[in-house]
Amino acid sequence: LLNAKNPVAVGPLDLPPYYFEHKRQQNEAMRNAKRVILEVAEEFEKLTGRKYGLFEEYKMDDAEIAVVVLNSTAGTAKAVVDDLRAKGVKAGLIKPRVFRPFPAQELAAALSKTKAVAVMDKADSFSGVGGPLFAEVRSAMFGVADGVKVINYIYGLGGRDVRVEDIHKVYKDLQEIVATGQVKEYYNYLGVRE
Repeated sequence: LLNAKNPVAVGPLDLPPYYFEHKRQQNEAMRNAKRVILEVAEEFEKLTGRKYGLFEEYKMDDAEIAVVVLNSTAGTAKAVVDDLRAKGVKAGLIKPRVFRPFPAQELAAALSKTKAVAVMDKADSFSGVGGPLFAEVRSAMFGVADGVKVINYIYGLGGRDVRVEDIHKVYKDLQEIVATGQVKEYYNYLGVRE
């Protein structure tokens, strides 16, 4: 590591006199990153015809209930949304494409028209109050969509499969919340052996 002809930085250090200012600059860079991500997405759309934003909205125009979920599970959830829509249920889905910087204002605006939202996390947290995506979504909605009930489901830990039936249960729970106005449990585990 101490080769003068080939210097390498390991564990760079930011000393106290400038640490605070550097953290402030880092925060500003994260806020600016949102604009840059959208600019690059616009260029990509011109090149390929494919449009990507900060998140994907699926059948959210008139959705009363919605699920927020990352990655491939969103594909399984879309099949459930299609099935529920065929039965007259106003279900929708949001698939975040960017976690940092978190698109708080945009996501809150998209969810503010719903009555109940389930955030599905494929990770748990030591906080005892839900997974990381749930914490961000719920925080984003504070003061913007206060009337919307937001619940959390932890699923798929250790590679456990999530099935269409599992996601149907999530939407069924959301329908019950809308019908009764009551949330039985904010923090739920989906597919765990009790």
